[in-house]
Amino acid sequence: MRWISVFVLFVATWPGAQVVADEIYDEKLAFIEERLDASRDAVEFWQNGWTTVYGAATVAYTAMALDADNDDDRALNTIGALRAATATGLLMLRPHPGARGADPVRAIPGTSPRDRLAIAEATLRDSARRTASKRRPARHLRNIVVNLAFGGLVWAFGDSGDVLPFTLMGIAGGEAVLLSLPEQPRRDLRDYERRFIKRALGRNLQLVPRPGGIELRYALRR
Repeated sequence: MRWISVFVLFVATWPGAQVVADEIYDEKLAFIEERLDASRDAVEFWQNGWTTVYGAATVAYTAMALDADNDDDRALNTIGALRAATATGLLMLRPHPGARGADPVRAIPGTSPRDRLAIAEATLRDSARRTASKRRPARHLRNIVVNLAFGGLVWAFGDSGDVLPFTLMGIAGGEAVLLSLPEQPRRDLRDYERRFIKRALGRNLQLVPRPGGIELRYALRR
């Protein structure tokens, strides 16, 4: 299905045009900030919860590796610690975009309503995208491949009998992380688009405020 976009700019000449535009920006911004703050607890619980789980697993595996009385157990627990540390590092290096609520938006002083809105929209979309990632087969496939690789290390350096339970446990943990991603950011983005992106003529018409005027965007379906 191809779409042809036609952009028409109506330059507003009435004195209140910029005021109207700013009011729309402020309304949008208030909506996003409210939703980001509302979803913060669930997102923060997901972020901190799994970081704590994998951080504790890193410590536990490391302790068991140091206390192991044979090479096979030492190898198994060392690789387990490496896997848990990798998961912890990924969670810390790529935190959920919504874990701080609307604080990143409010923390930027001196910006115009339009610029703050752009930051808020990007935060909301990134947060919703993280939730949507659990529906992508590639993310689940990556989880399986990574845990198969760690299982291969156990096969190479430890007891082959430990490979299957070790690998399955890692896959189950990765799936739990993905599937427990909070749904609220995705719903918030959908509500925002429904409320503020006005569509008509088969959902092809969109009005977007611009400094000094209003931009009409029309997508023609073939």
